[in-house]
Amino acid sequence: MAVEFDGDFIVETPREEAFAVLSDADRFSPLLPTYLSHKSGEDGSSDVAVKVGVGKIKGTAVVNLRLVESERPNSAEWAGQGKIMGGAFNLTAGFDLDEIGPSTTRVRWRGGLTIFGKLTSLAGGLIQPVARKQIQQLVDAIRDALGRDGVAPATKPGTTRT
Repeated sequence: MAVEFDGDFIVETPREEAFAVLSDADRFSPLLPTYLSHKSGEDGSSDVAVKVGVGKIKGTAVVNLRLVESERPNSAEWAGQGKIMGGAFNLTAGFDLDEIGPSTTRVRWRGGLTIFGKLTSLAGGLIQPVARKQIQQLVDAIRDALGRDGVAPATKPGTTRT
């Protein structure tokens, strides 16, 4: 089962600062919905523990998250893999940053989540609504993180597609 998403929003923060948040595992990982903890590896990846749950099926997943592409201060892209409850998942999250003023940045985001195994058969149609909700929570957390320190929050919410 796959879910794709994309959207954009504008923040009153310099592009360089937005890039710093979106390209640093220590700053990006805690923005993930249901974040519990993370541990950086010597290879540049991070193992991020998150709570997961669909209906009555709940647990903890560890996502191996890696910054797979980075062009300062224009773009950053993350890829992750994890295992949960007899299944596995892959995720991507990419960000393109456009400077639209000296301290204003448009963040164009995109990504996807693919789930394999028993979880898809057990949870069925519940996965997509939960994934959409968590994607929106991630976007909101990013907007909030970029809006801290006196910076205005985003003006346009993101959208999701399935």
